[in-house]
Amino acid sequence: MKILMLEWDSFGTEYIIDAFRHADCMVEMYPWPFGKQEMRENDLLCKELEHRLNNGDVSFVFSLNFFPVAAKACYNCGIRYVSWVYDTPYLLLYSKHIRYETNQVYLFDSSLCAEFKRNGIDNVYYLPMAAPVDIYDKLAGESDSKYKADISFVGSTYKEDSQNFYQLLEGISPYARGYIDAIIGTQKRVYGSFLLEELLREPVLSELRRVCPIDRGEDEWESEAWIYANYFLARRLTGEQRIELLQLLSENHKVRLYTPEATPELIHVDNRGPIDYVSEMPRVFKNTKINLNMTLRSIHTGIPLRAMDIMGCGGFLLTNYQADFGYWFQPDVDYVYYADNEDLLYKADYYLEHEEERFTIAMNGYQKVKEAHTYHHRVRTILEGLK
Repeated sequence: MKILMLEWDSFGTEYIIDAFRHADCMVEMYPWPFGKQEMRENDLLCKELEHRLNNGDVSFVFSLNFFPVAAKACYNCGIRYVSWVYDTPYLLLYSKHIRYETNQVYLFDSSLCAEFKRNGIDNVYYLPMAAPVDIYDKLAGESDSKYKADISFVGSTYKEDSQNFYQLLEGISPYARGYIDAIIGTQKRVYGSFLLEELLREPVLSELRRVCPIDRGEDEWESEAWIYANYFLARRLTGEQRIELLQLLSENHKVRLYTPEATPELIHVDNRGPIDYVSEMPRVFKNTKINLNMTLRSIHTGIPLRAMDIMGCGGFLLTNYQADFGYWFQPDVDYVYYADNEDLLYKADYYLEHEEERFTIAMNGYQKVKEAHTYHHRVRTILEGLK
């Protein structure tokens, strides 16, 4: 079986290639100009891909994330297009080209999958993220004292996004500004249910259109409220909440942050700057007593890639509540989740003091990921879905 894989600057490319090859598939890389060319309607790019597919030696086309122009080319050639989407929000999903029967689209968030099916799109399937455990086993050594820490968080504080959002809101009415602050404050206290889209209503939407108009493609079918809620409000909320929780934890514990952003407001947090996700991040997870996951709030129910990485490294995971964990893992056995700020502080205190319990939970999570959630398992599911 020969796979034509669209090649772009995507995390996990080498892991999925390795998994396909271990499944006795040939993989040919096809340069894909994501970020440089239009991905919705692009006749030239479509024709170029069709020309390659018309050679007749490709079993199916695969990409990490979904590209409408690739879906169109595959449909025109009668070839299956398989994509595994790991970004959310991801506007390119909301395209008329997703409805082609030649598409096989995998989504890591079960609620997003359910949303698409409610809209009559049946060629979407739920497939959680994965971790390259075999590679992490080689990288995450016990002797990396440089990375030893009580509590660590690897990720963005979205400060630039938040600052840009505040700039966009300049000139908005006081009522709309107060309303937005209020619904963000409400969502901040609620895990397990995404409220922002439903709560964004007129006349607040009119004010957002005025100060921050959205240029939508003709084939897009997501609502304006969805875009504002997931692309703007969710990022601002996530950034604010991460800063708030790191500050709370650092008042009584040693907390390390790995991020490219400066955080002068976190005076008690040890900001180590950016790290390499391939060579350094696994060592952080392996050598940290408590690894935090604070999910980007536009991921409504899905298990974030970072959480799979933590467990796949044998790290102890303390995460906010995400419903999809319940399909695969058992809380307080394989991982631990917190329900609110007070619960986070309590569980951080408890598990720093109870090393044996912490180690047992970390090992349980590691075994679950190793046995069922590697890229080899995901490729097996994808290939079986083609039969």
